[in-house]
Amino acid sequence: MPGDTTATTLAELLRTDIDAGVWAPGAVLRQEELAARYGASRIPVREALQLLRADGLLEIEPNRGAYVKALTAEQIDEIFDLRVLLEGYLLTVAVPLHNAKTLVRLHSIQAELEVEDSRTGWLNGDRHFHQPLYEPAGRTRTLEIVIMLRRQVERYALHDITPGTRRAEWRREHRSLLAAVKARDTKRAGGILTDHLNETRAVVLRRLTIIKV
Repeated sequence: MPGDTTATTLAELLRTDIDAGVWAPGAVLRQEELAARYGASRIPVREALQLLRADGLLEIEPNRGAYVKALTAEQIDEIFDLRVLLEGYLLTVAVPLHNAKTLVRLHSIQAELEVEDSRTGWLNGDRHFHQPLYEPAGRTRTLEIVIMLRRQVERYALHDITPGTRRAEWRREHRSLLAAVKARDTKRAGGILTDHLNETRAVVLRRLTIIKV
């Protein structure tokens, strides 16, 4: 029903549309247009914009309003440098704490990911693989930061990453990660994760170049 949409739900809808390219970097998001598009009142729209600002997806300025944040190559590099550090830390803490139950869950997620044939479904599956990979660490604040960093760059990867993009390589990297975690080989798992994130960095930077061209 129009007007009943919560700010959190609106933020997810907006995030999905931003990732899908409905609004390009730099595009202004007008509250009245968003309210009409999503059948919501202005208050939850305003709150949703603040949520996305906190995630680093939007900028909000007094005279310009809300607009989609554009990232430079240097900023993307910094985000991935932070991801390598923080996700590596989470993995190091998590590896000794994984058990048969958590590994079964990860293998199940990976099995579904390998047969996913939609672009957004594949990216969601990849996200759902990495979060439970780190969750045993119990570092919720660090994980929240990692999720925020990932959200800032996913929109650049969405158009270049498809279920067929590096499918064999992604499968091998994820399964190698699972094998290293099962063996409690923290050093090997960290190396695989670093290489995996750097490959994603290359895809995102390539997309940024395409956008600029």
